[in-house]
Amino acid sequence: MDNLNNIELRRFNAAPELRVEVVNDEHGRAQRYLSGYAVLFEQYSRSFWDEWVEVIDRNAFTNADMSDVVMVVDHSREVGDILARSKDGVGTLEMSIDDNGIMFRFPIPDTTTGRDLYELIARGDVTECSFAFWVRKDQWTYDMIIDGKKMDVRRIIEVEKLADLSIVMRGQYSQTSVGIDERALARSVREASTAQKTMSVATAKAICNL
Repeated sequence: MDNLNNIELRRFNAAPELRVEVVNDEHGRAQRYLSGYAVLFEQYSRSFWDEWVEVIDRNAFTNADMSDVVMVVDHSREVGDILARSKDGVGTLEMSIDDNGIMFRFPIPDTTTGRDLYELIARGDVTECSFAFWVRKDQWTYDMIIDGKKMDVRRIIEVEKLADLSIVMRGQYSQTSVGIDERALARSVREASTAQKTMSVATAKAICNL
């Protein structure tokens, strides 16, 4: 389950929802909070090489394992880049699911990463979010017309586990903004669907051999 070779990253432009608020605690001290949507339901991703797009089903997270989720910067695995965490529903990271997606809220930590992030968001340099996850079930629909182009559509039906939420610099699916491992995995999933439409995503990931 926790094999990072099988993890998928998806990024969304959450600029309309990403916001900072200042709340005074019981002692009158100001605490900055960051909130927004890291996952958006029923919205097409940008296309993968003008061949296919992806959409997250509204019920994809109904049975997902969300027992240990960290909020980080750019999916970092470094301790210094942790912004918040929810473990068994307890912690500094608040998450809620509504009709639009998964919303988060957390107090921005008084750390180097937290202070830098606040400044970049306040200036408008960083506006986007992402999430890392494992897929349990997906479904392909072929030759759909989307924005005037013929596209295949991969619908994420069930997410097995949510690993992290992330504040990122870019939230696109293009080759220039998706990491090398992400591109390899995306291509393997698409190639598997072309060669054998019933092929499982797990098999597609094995083909990737990251």
